[in-house]
This record gives sequence, C-alpha cells and structure tokens, in this order.
Amino acid sequence: MTKWKKVIALSGIIGIVPVFVYYFLYPHMPDQVPIHYTGGTPDRYVGKSSLELLVLALLGELGLIFMLLLYTVLRRRYQGSFQKNEATAAMTWLIAVPAVTVLFAGIGIYALTEMV
Repeated sequence: MTKWKKVIALSGIIGIVPVFVYYFLYPHMPDQVPIHYTGGTPDRYVGKSSLELLVLALLGELGLIFMLLLYTVLRRRYQGSFQKNEATAAMTWLIAVPAVTVLFAGIGIYALTEMV
C-alpha cells in the first residue's frame, strides 16, 4: 500500500471517531440539546437525534472529503507545478490531509461532549 493510501485510510479512521463518540454519548444527552449560543446563553435547541447532530458527528469525514476534493481540483489545475515539485507537494498533502481531518474531528468531538 502506498503512503497516500495509508494516509487516506488513517484519516478515514480518525474522521469516524466522532461518530463513535456520538453513539456513546447519545444515551446521556438530554432530549433537547443546545446547538447555538449567543453571548454564552443557548438560544437554539434541537432533538438529540436530529440531522444537525449527525452532521456534527460526521464532521471529521466531511473534512477528509473536502481535502480530497481540494487535492483533486488543485492537482488538475496546477498539474505542471505538482509535477515540477512532486516531492514537496506529496509531503505537503501527506501532512495536510490528516491534519485537517483531525481538526474537523476534534471540533465535532468537542461540540458533542459539550452537549452532555
């Protein structure tokens, strides 16, 4: 397996972690959870099984998908630059893809844990 495939697989595993966090926190969440705050005061609530919380749990995977789409678009648009600087471009993407996935997954986990 190439480095690129290993990074995508690892990022996919990292991205799915918030889904498991949501699964384990679900029984402990109140029926209505705050989803938006203004000045530290909750001003919008949703049910704990709402689509918005599912999207929040899938934030890590959405970050991975975003990075893969961005990589594809930029690689096609700047094909010459990618080929000329292949080692640098490869290393950059091997770091950026899991970093963004971890960031998005962390945001999802943090938001979900704050709802308990």
